[in-house]
Amino acid sequence: MANRRRRNTAGADDIAQAIHRMVDAMQPIAAPPRAVVAPIRPVSMEDFMKHRPTKFSGKATPDEADAWMRECKKICGVLKCTDAQRLLFVTFLLVVDAEYWWEEVTWATFRTRFLEKYFPNSARHEREAEFLTLQQGTMTVEAYIERFEYLARFYTPVVIEEWRCRKFEGGLKHELHRFLVPLRIREFPVLVE
Repeated sequence: MANRRRRNTAGADDIAQAIHRMVDAMQPIAAPPRAVVAPIRPVSMEDFMKHRPTKFSGKATPDEADAWMRECKKICGVLKCTDAQRLLFVTFLLVVDAEYWWEEVTWATFRTRFLEKYFPNSARHEREAEFLTLQQGTMTVEAYIERFEYLARFYTPVVIEEWRCRKFEGGLKHELHRFLVPLRIREFPVLVE
């Protein structure tokens, strides 16, 4: 009988251990710790002004107006501003004559009206025409590259890489043109380098 009790006790211990192993196996695996995400705080005027955007008075050339708008767009992009914030921050920079022409509008409407007023289609067409007739002339190669890339933004037809390279080569001084054409480089960044 003592022998039977020992076997029952041993059997009960085995069963208890098996139950404990099953319970342990059924426990959920510990989830990896979650990353703590800091709450996103709204962008403030102070955040915008830290980038030192320039004021816009309206007394600017079309190229200066375009550059000002691109500067504002870049700052707002970095800050991930909403359209309402863009409108608020950018119109805050309008001074003198420029601050009186706009009304409370959406960002898209403001941008369209700003460009119509300070960078009209006629200015865009002038840049496109200048691009088509651009020659290096007395410019350094660096200045020619810079002007070419700036004006190319205003050329409305879709441009394939090969045409862009041929157009660039065609405007270079004769000595450079004669050297580059036989190389037949058809990747613009490689050609510029």
